Amino acid sequence: MSESSMRVLFVLPAYTPFVGGAQTLARAMAQRLVADGVHVTILTTTAQQADDFWRPPHSTQERLPLRDEIDGVQVVRLPIGYPWPAPYAFGVLRRLGHRLQRVRLPLGLQKCLLSQMSRFVPPLGALQSTVNRLVADSDLVHVIDATWDGLFTTAGSAALAAKRPLVATPLVHTGSPAISAHFTMPHQQDIYRRADAVLALTAVEKRWLLAQGADAERIHVLPMGVDAGVGTAHVAIEPAAVEAFRRRYDLGEPLVAFVGAATYDKGAFTLVQAVNELLHRDRPVWLACVGPQQAQVDELIASLPAAGGERLRQRVRLLGVVDETTKQTLLASSTVLALPSRVDSFGIVLLEAWQQGLPVVAAQAGGLVDIVQPGENGLLVPFGDVPALADGLAQLLDDPAWARQMGEAGRQSVQRNYSWDQTYDTLFQLFKSLRRTGETAQVRSTAADGPRRERRNRHG
Repeated sequence: MSESSMRVLFVLPAYTPFVGGAQTLARAMAQRLVADGVHVTILTTTAQQADDFWRPPHSTQERLPLRDEIDGVQVVRLPIGYPWPAPYAFGVLRRLGHRLQRVRLPLGLQKCLLSQMSRFVPPLGALQSTVNRLVADSDLVHVIDATWDGLFTTAGSAALAAKRPLVATPLVHTGSPAISAHFTMPHQQDIYRRADAVLALTAVEKRWLLAQGADAERIHVLPMGVDAGVGTAHVAIEPAAVEAFRRRYDLGEPLVAFVGAATYDKGAFTLVQAVNELLHRDRPVWLACVGPQQAQVDELIASLPAAGGERLRQRVRLLGVVDETTKQTLLASSTVLALPSRVDSFGIVLLEAWQQGLPVVAAQAGGLVDIVQPGENGLLVPFGDVPALADGLAQLLDDPAWARQMGEAGRQSVQRNYSWDQTYDTLFQLFKSLRRTGETAQVRSTAADGPRRERRNRHG
């Protein structure tokens, strides 16, 4: 069988139009596989944003088709169920699963209970039958994002049972023990330990996986990337577009950019408070945020004392989910990118900021510590430390030459080390190697089954 006839199944909890690192990774790899003649299927859900996993989408939200084709990739979506009393049922089951993890039970029983419970967080229509059918029709299965352990472990277990080569990319959030504990349930560990290959985005994640019992020889550190494109960024932004962007949103300088879900763990709350701190220091700074879940940040600003809250509101722009060009224009319009997050396995937006020549301030947590070199291409500050984040931003704003130097160092790092083409070349070679190994194992298994069948027939 030629390499071009290979059939690859990606399994992940959400796909485009959902915005996130897992989706960017899967789409970048799937597009390149299709271009090389590989048949690619994506098994995912109907979620278009994070809330869709536990809360029925608004009636005005356009429903995604259960079968689709995007960029030559076949997409199969499982419908999400919302049993009464949604959305509370999701939270109750989620907490119950984590509590069960700490109960002293025989390991086999605990793993079985957690595995079964995970299938209802959230409930997915025709999960097992669809997984079994697609796995049987594939030469290799790649499961991504262990956050949603039901889909991750169901597909992983099906691939192992069907003797299909299994690649697992768990995307572990190692920035907090309380959060990384969500990735340590026995049925998740079973996939890390039994997969033919486990992909870690950073050395930090690799060390974490080793601690979970994953085989060192099967762990591959494979960073994310960006499209090189033409010039310094894959979306070229003209100066006139920058000026138009600033006028449209009434933005001044210096401008701090934030890209990601506007949540506490992502660092959005800390960033808003740090900007408020800078304004209290009479530092004229602006903040623009793009990404989902911005209502809570709006509530945080509204909760501040009247005078301070109004001043901060005048300086903060919450732009919501935007298209790629708007995101790139924001970065091109900014002075610095802030990503004070503890839930980033890697942080693609760091690479995108460096493509635009921006320095970055990130949290000293998770995979970010492997990407940001303090004083060279950005700064690291403790997660949740408002004064430290304010001080880091102030340092870069006070020394534009140093900031430009760090941005340029980041740009050069991206050009050398972080392209999707590099990531794909490594992944494709791994896929081909595992596929050949899997074919050999299947031939041996079939050959061994023959004498067993003959003996059974002989003895009736």
